[in-house]
Amino acid sequence: MSKTTSDKPTTAKASSLISKEKWKNLEVEMARPWVSVKFSYKGHEISIDRCRDGESKTLLAVYIDGVIKGAWCKQVKNLPDDAPSILPDVWCHKTVSRYKLKDITQIEKIYGKRRAKHEYPDLHEKLIWISPYFSKASVLCRQFKKLDGLFVTKADCLSTGSETTEQALS
Repeated sequence: MSKTTSDKPTTAKASSLISKEKWKNLEVEMARPWVSVKFSYKGHEISIDRCRDGESKTLLAVYIDGVIKGAWCKQVKNLPDDAPSILPDVWCHKTVSRYKLKDITQIEKIYGKRRAKHEYPDLHEKLIWISPYFSKASVLCRQFKKLDGLFVTKADCLSTGSETTEQALS
């Protein structure tokens, strides 16, 4: 019983390491053309850098311990054993329907809704996979705000007149 009560203040303290003002500053910094921000989360270093996706499109890339492996870009339920446990927490979730809406309506028109569910049990299923790339800084910040125990180790907006990581934890 005392163990759970001692865990709760730690969690509350960890989630308040980055204030709303700092999140706004981080979001503005990550919206810039050149980004280099580092976080620490569950013993892993998370690096955010801006990379090119095409001639005129850029994305925010999330590196875990300095690495992005193509083998990790899979469905959430099929992650390889060597993938870090924090991968679903820090990478972007992408979804797509197994069948197009046009196909679903045709199948339901032919079979009826009940038989369509029987013949195609995965008719309304969505495929969810993870990607290390975020399209916008606001999307990345929205996902990262939900993580307890996340704190900034390097950012340009926090380098002047801000407290260090050790001071924030004590």
